[in-house]
Amino acid sequence: MTELTTDRLELRRWRESDLDEHAAMIADPEVNRYVGGPTDRASAWRQIALFIGHRELRGWTSSVVVERQSGRMVGRAGLWQPEGYPDPEVGWILKPSVWNQGYATEIGLAVRDYAFGTLGLPHLISLIDPDNHASIRVAQKMGASLEGEHDLNGSRHLIYGQFAPSKTAPREPE
Repeated sequence: MTELTTDRLELRRWRESDLDEHAAMIADPEVNRYVGGPTDRASAWRQIALFIGHRELRGWTSSVVVERQSGRMVGRAGLWQPEGYPDPEVGWILKPSVWNQGYATEIGLAVRDYAFGTLGLPHLISLIDPDNHASIRVAQKMGASLEGEHDLNGSRHLIYGQFAPSKTAPREPE
């Protein structure tokens, strides 16, 4: 089931048949350098189940990113807010074969616009490892700015956030 489409990409729901591609992607040390390191096939299966469960609980999740022209899975992206996250996160992980093609920005903007426009969320974040300069650039292209830091499973992450266009930051009490 298609969730979102852009000129080049489609965000769709998980299928059991995505396991091989997802497992290969998250086993790649380069892909997972900033998100906890590579994991095995069993962990990939559990992640897919977790994403599906997250959709049931929140109504949205991190989904499969498909290149529309080729039909191949090129990553995952979407909204994510497990217990303990300060706000809904726009996140993305893409295969190295599509890096530096603007895909992260393209799908990130689509997810952001959906979150603000359709879901009416007031504020979004991206939790980014301080050394992940590529993701910091993507967050900035999406209009996010540095808001602080967050401890994510014992690891320091920067919070890049933004308010919906009609929303403003809360005012400090006078």
